[in-house]
Amino acid sequence: MHVAQHFKGLSFPTISSVGPNAAIIHYIPEAETCAELDADSIYLFDSGAQFSSNVYWFLKYQDGTTDITRTVHFGNPSAHEKASYTAVGHIALGEAVFPNGTTGHALDILARIPLWKYGLDYRHGTGHGIGSYLNVHEGPHLISFRPHARNVPLKASMTVTDGN
Repeated sequence: MHVAQHFKGLSFPTISSVGPNAAIIHYIPEAETCAELDADSIYLFDSGAQFSSNVYWFLKYQDGTTDITRTVHFGNPSAHEKASYTAVGHIALGEAVFPNGTTGHALDILARIPLWKYGLDYRHGTGHGIGSYLNVHEGPHLISFRPHARNVPLKASMTVTDGN
């Protein structure tokens, strides 16, 4: 069985960005401002696809929508880059134990506190629901600083990402 036969299309346009552009939310390259891949810069790759059934077990995709973001450095990251990258508190968020009905707005702060200690933040949501042939950021639930995240309590049956 070949994986390509189960590929049904991208779940969103691929984001590929380097250096300062890697910090731009949902970056779309333009000829005048895009940067070339550079071993001395951070590289961000965000991609996703829609798959049908029986995809190889080791790909971890079974019938649905994927959203995979990877941030890497091919050279020697600066001390600031290392501190910024490792300060995001997704471990604290992932280990959180909270009562049923807590909102993603209330939990979002757990991922941000380590960054705030350095005077840093990110202007993106922290987590979102997972779709299947629908919106890759399917809700209604999400983990975010945005006010609408206050409106949807998280429940035991919901699946949510941790780390956009």
